[in-house]
Amino acid sequence: MNTYKINPEIENLSIGVLIDRIDKGYKLQDINDRELSDEDILKFNGSIILAPEYQREYRFSVDDEAKLIESVLVGIPIPPIFLATDKYNNVRVTNVVDGQHRLRALYRFYNNEFKLSGLKLLNSLEGKCFNDLDIEIKSEFIDMTLLVTIFKDFPGTEFELEIFNRYNKGTKPLTPQEIRHAVYNSPFNTYINNFTFSLYEKKGKNELFNSYNITKDRIQKKKVQENLFVVLSILEYGINESYEKSLVYAEKYMKEKADLDKHNPSALESNFHEVREIFEQFNHFIIRIHEVCEFPFSKEIYGVSSRNYKFQISIAMILAGIFNRLYKDKELLSAILLSDSVRDEFLNIIKVNLRESFLEDPEYNASSTNSREILKLIQNIFLYIDTSSQLRISGL
Repeated sequence: MNTYKINPEIENLSIGVLIDRIDKGYKLQDINDRELSDEDILKFNGSIILAPEYQREYRFSVDDEAKLIESVLVGIPIPPIFLATDKYNNVRVTNVVDGQHRLRALYRFYNNEFKLSGLKLLNSLEGKCFNDLDIEIKSEFIDMTLLVTIFKDFPGTEFELEIFNRYNKGTKPLTPQEIRHAVYNSPFNTYINNFTFSLYEKKGKNELFNSYNITKDRIQKKKVQENLFVVLSILEYGINESYEKSLVYAEKYMKEKADLDKHNPSALESNFHEVREIFEQFNHFIIRIHEVCEFPFSKEIYGVSSRNYKFQISIAMILAGIFNRLYKDKELLSAILLSDSVRDEFLNIIKVNLRESFLEDPEYNASSTNSREILKLIQNIFLYIDTSSQLRISGL
C-alpha cells in the first residue's frame, strides 16, 4: 500500500480567477497583527501563495515576461501550473509548487508593472501595458484559461518539497542555498532574507551595503544569504575545526534551527533573539571598520587590492571568528566601538597578522576557508593582544 497519496485535481482556471486568488494571497500575508475572524477565513479561502519559503527568487526579465504575455495572447500553450493545498493562518490556501514565474508575470502585467517590448508576433502591442490595450484584448486576456493541477491531501511540506524538486528538473537548477532555504525552513530564513533585501533597497545609503557586496544577482541566487548563515554560525559557536568548507557552516546551522523550530519553537524563539543581538552588534563592528576601510570583507582590510570582487567569505569567517571572541570581552569590544584610536590599533593588529597568515603564503595550496588555519590565525591575533598590545593597558 502506498504511503503517500496526493489526490491531484486538474482544472482549467481563467487568468482572471488566478490573478484574483494571487491578490487575495498577498492581502492575507499582509495580515500579521491580528487574529482572523471566521468571515476573514472564508473571504481568503482559496488564496494562492505565490512564493512559499522554498520557492526560488523571481528571475524573469522583462523580456521573459513580454514573451510569456505574447504567447498567451497568441494562444501558444503554456505549461501547466502545479499547486498544493495548505493552511496559512487557519485559511485553506494553495502554494505554488511549479509555475511561480508564469503566474507572477501574468499578475505583474495585469497590474501594469511593465510594458510589452521585443515582441515578434504582435508588433502592434509594442510598448503597451495592460491599461493601454483595447477592451476586447483585455477581456480576452483575463478569460484565457491555464491548465492547473492542484495536489490535495498532501502528507506534509517535506513531500511538497519533493514534488517541487522533481518538477524543477530540467529547468534552471536550484542553487545549493536555494535548496537549503527550502528544506531547512525557520524564522532565521525570513530574518536573513529581510535583512538582505533591506540592505539592497537602501543601497548607497547604508554602510553595510558595500561591505556585504549586495547585488541583485547574488540575492536572487541566495549567495548573500548563504554567506550570512556562515557568519551567523561562527558568531554563535565560533570556528569549528572539523568543518572542511564554509558551506558546511550554513548547512548544519540552518538544519539545526529548522529542527529546533520543529521540536521546540519556544527555545528557537529565545535563541533567535540572542543571535539577532549578536548579529546586530557584529554589524556595528563592521560599520566601525567601514569608516576606515570601504570594503572590510575583502583583502583591502589589510591593504591588498581585491579587484572587483569585494566580498570574500574567508575574510568574513575571520572577522566573524574574531567577533565571537570579542563578544565575550565586553570591555575591549566597547572600547573598539567607541574609541577611534582603539579601533585603529585593533585593526593594525589584524592587518599585521593577516599579512603574515596563510592567505598570503605563496606555498599554501589548500582552501582559503580552512577552519584550522582560520582558528590558528584568530588565536594568534588574541595572543598578540594579550601579550604585546597596548590595548590591554588599564583605561583601554
